[in-house]
Amino acid sequence: MSVSKTQVLDELRRIKGPDLNGNVVDLGLVSEILIKDARVYFSITVPAARAEELEPLRQAAQSIVANLEGVEGASAALTAEATPASRAAASGAPVPESARVKEERARAACRNGAGAPPERAPGGRKLEGVPGVKKLIAVASGKGGVGKSTVAVNLALGLQARGLKVGILDADIFGPSQPRLLGLKGQPQILKGKTLKPMEGYGLKVMSMGFMVDEETPVIWRGPMVVGALNQMLRDVAWGQHGELDVLVIDMPPGTGDVQLTMAQQVPLSGAVIVSTPQDLALIDARKGLGMFRKVGVPVLGIVENMSYFLCPKCGTRLEIFGHGGAQAEAERLGVPFLGSVPLHMEIRARSDSGQPITASEPDGAHAQIFKEIAGKAWAELEGAEGAVASAPRLGISPDGATLTIAFENGPNFELSAEFLRVLSPSAEVQGHSPEQRVTVPAKRNVKITDLRPVGNYAMRIAFDDGHDTGLYTWTYLGELGRDKEQRWAEYLADLDRKGLGRG
Repeated sequence: MSVSKTQVLDELRRIKGPDLNGNVVDLGLVSEILIKDARVYFSITVPAARAEELEPLRQAAQSIVANLEGVEGASAALTAEATPASRAAASGAPVPESARVKEERARAACRNGAGAPPERAPGGRKLEGVPGVKKLIAVASGKGGVGKSTVAVNLALGLQARGLKVGILDADIFGPSQPRLLGLKGQPQILKGKTLKPMEGYGLKVMSMGFMVDEETPVIWRGPMVVGALNQMLRDVAWGQHGELDVLVIDMPPGTGDVQLTMAQQVPLSGAVIVSTPQDLALIDARKGLGMFRKVGVPVLGIVENMSYFLCPKCGTRLEIFGHGGAQAEAERLGVPFLGSVPLHMEIRARSDSGQPITASEPDGAHAQIFKEIAGKAWAELEGAEGAVASAPRLGISPDGATLTIAFENGPNFELSAEFLRVLSPSAEVQGHSPEQRVTVPAKRNVKITDLRPVGNYAMRIAFDDGHDTGLYTWTYLGELGRDKEQRWAEYLADLDRKGLGRG
């Protein structure tokens, strides 16, 4: 049985107005009712100054609608009335800066682009975590059209290639791209407790408004409706159904408006990545996005320069269509890390349009390596911001290439065999894109290490004499291999035996 707008309004008439006079419907406070796939979205207009006081009213309205027969879930948002300050801002008149904004500005001035994530929301309320998720990384841009969503999905896959459990939330309500980028169709399954089961693509847990509406149907909502829907997609999803996610990548809407600011203030973001193209016009808006995150105390993990250059496939001529190096220069000027440059290439575009992101479909290709290195740098910055980054160990290859010695400063020392390192390589070729795709590599008893190639100050690429050299061994991963050597080796031998394979 489906529910109608009339039924929703009739039920909401049971909710008293802000001063217990009349009800929210007859007072004209309810607007923007949307019903889609048995889920109801609506907003209630209240005075801005009373928004926190009237939060119980919002909860009561949401609860009463959610309990209607035929409703699988409901999301209510409070819309603030225009205030003198907001009207003054619209007219261009100066608006006095609030004490909280002054405080945040002072905090931002003390940082150099990164710092601890905010622990409290405005008003001193502790930010609510996201069930089933350890860390959240926002991928943002000051404007649309810079390839933010393509970078976001390949960043997520790059993090996954490091052995992390990763999800991606497509928070771009008005232009969701992740279903197309990951080749996903259909709608999420509703689980017990009215939570949504995320879709899965290439081992990533995925949620997007694109699963709720047709690809060609425009979403025409005001800010509060969008924020309500985003909160529902963030918190009413079973992200940790099969084990807690290490990180959720949030593909943010472009720009720096109310929706983006509200997300940055209300979601406990661990860090943000800014995507821009090299030209000045895009960098102007990228600065705004970076400034927004700084003001609300979110660490900026770095800037990615997308569409950095174009190599002609016929003659090999390098063309800098949008300029080159602008984002790197801006990162240096603002004192934030530069994570890397991504070229403008037809294969990246074609793979993205066909739902086969380059990092998953060509994991050992040059473009996938670019995204993996960007992911590695972003993760290292995140660990550094949290004080958890491992310092570089001393590494040494034995004369015969059969052993790698690892000595951490003020920490443990390990000896790992070349065979052990090769069969547990963190490359996508070995790890796959999900535990089910993980490959058991046989016949590597006599493999040797031929070279060590540093990657920044956080990882080492190890080359073996069988030609394999795509594994990015971070200091953290090497430490884990050393500590868990006996367990991981036993599991590997058991896999060989179960599959009828040998060490060679």
